[in-house]
Amino acid sequence: MGELRDAARTRKKIMEAAREEFAALGFAGARIESIARRAGLSKQLLYHYFASKAVLFEETLQSKYNQHRAAVTEYEGPGAVFVQRSRAAHRDPVWMRFLTWEAAEHQDSGRITAETARREAIARQAKLIAEAQARGDLPGDLPADLIQLAAYALGIYPVAFGQITQMITGRSPDDPGFQADWAAFLDELGRRLARK
Repeated sequence: MGELRDAARTRKKIMEAAREEFAALGFAGARIESIARRAGLSKQLLYHYFASKAVLFEETLQSKYNQHRAAVTEYEGPGAVFVQRSRAAHRDPVWMRFLTWEAAEHQDSGRITAETARREAIARQAKLIAEAQARGDLPGDLPADLIQLAAYALGIYPVAFGQITQMITGRSPDDPGFQADWAAFLDELGRRLARK
């Protein structure tokens, strides 16, 4: 039983170290030696648990996605579709970095980590948008898929590109005042889209 606990603890240390390394440097920049050093382990022991850097990256990204998905909360209001994305991005900026690295490093291959689960989440969100359109909370004459893409863009961009947010607004995306103002803006945007 002790060996199982030790193995689970070791895997956890490796995953935490990998999450830090990959979030900071992406797949291409991350080094197995550096991850092992962060975890306080030898490179050989790390390879005992993860066959390659690619396997470790995929598992780390999958784990981070599961953590992000569990933290998403609902928001009601005219701009709900926009505010929910924004709050999720602000709550988990490390996930935003992973998304940015994934887009940059997997663009040519088209590989998407946790694709099935992520597509299911996107389909659930699309259903909520369609329902909001049917109720008149969002314009029915706008394509639902483009509303959904706009929600992601408006929610994620200020966090993923914090330097642009800083230059435009003079505030960091993690500034609580900015977050409150941005949520209020998104809510008002939803109200105007719904013409309410």
